[in-house]
Amino acid sequence: MIRVVEGGAIDVASIMPIMSDAFDPRFGEAWTAAQCLSTLVLPDCQLLLAKDGDDICGFAITRWVFEHEELLMIGVARSYQRQQIGQNLLSDVINRGKAAGREKLFLEVRDGNPAHYFYVKAGFAPIGRRKNYYKSAEGISPDAITMFIDL
Repeated sequence: MIRVVEGGAIDVASIMPIMSDAFDPRFGEAWTAAQCLSTLVLPDCQLLLAKDGDDICGFAITRWVFEHEELLMIGVARSYQRQQIGQNLLSDVINRGKAAGREKLFLEVRDGNPAHYFYVKAGFAPIGRRKNYYKSAEGISPDAITMFIDL
């Protein structure tokens, strides 16, 4: 049974295989361990881990400022995708945000990323675009779609 638990900087090495597995390297969306660590040492950031027994199969990184929370990243190992793990992580982020008194949850997703439909299905609405935000190895520069959901 998959469960979602709090993690921390000590778990960064454990999420790096998922990071490289879950994100298409053509778009540079995956973070390095140094980027994860520099984010997680901030007091307003959290790491959630999806665990199957002792194995980490997914994660989410969030940060908050006052009444708003931002989903910085969510990733699930390919072998665990399409098993509701991403949904469980997102639900946990939403529930924790509500419990903490957050009013909105924001995120951004690459235009053309199948995750965009995942977020729409979860109730997120688009609020803007960042033109040519991502840079692919093939010279393609997709936009980032910014989205939010009321908590």
